[in-house]
Amino acid sequence: MTAQVEASASSDRWCWRRRGEEGLAEFVVCLPVFFLLVVAGIQFALWSHASHLARAAAEAGSAAAAGYGSTLEAGTQASYRFISTTGSRTLTSPQVVTNALSDEMAEVTVTGRAQALIPWLDLTVSATSDAPLQEFRASG
Repeated sequence: MTAQVEASASSDRWCWRRRGEEGLAEFVVCLPVFFLLVVAGIQFALWSHASHLARAAAEAGSAAAAGYGSTLEAGTQASYRFISTTGSRTLTSPQVVTNALSDEMAEVTVTGRAQALIPWLDLTVSATSDAPLQEFRASG
């Protein structure tokens, strides 16, 4: 009877050890995939934030350039000022181009790069906004 108890005890130890190692292979495979998904999610959030920042800077620039008595250079400066105060580290290498589409419209294009977690990843963002030029018109 003691031989049976030892055999069952040794088989229980073997089964217990085996049960503890059952999910090890899945864990080893799934952990890097999980971290890759987390990094990809954070990278998407950084790209999305930079894209929204470029859009807001373009809108601020077009509003400034279209103001009554304003110039196109004022729109460019307003865009750069918005980027520097709001997120200079989020939108890197910003370039602002301000054009007069016609005698009635001002257009501002902001281009830059989103901050990248992966060094070789190049995420360029661009946004354009236009606004009608404000001018005084006599009635009648």
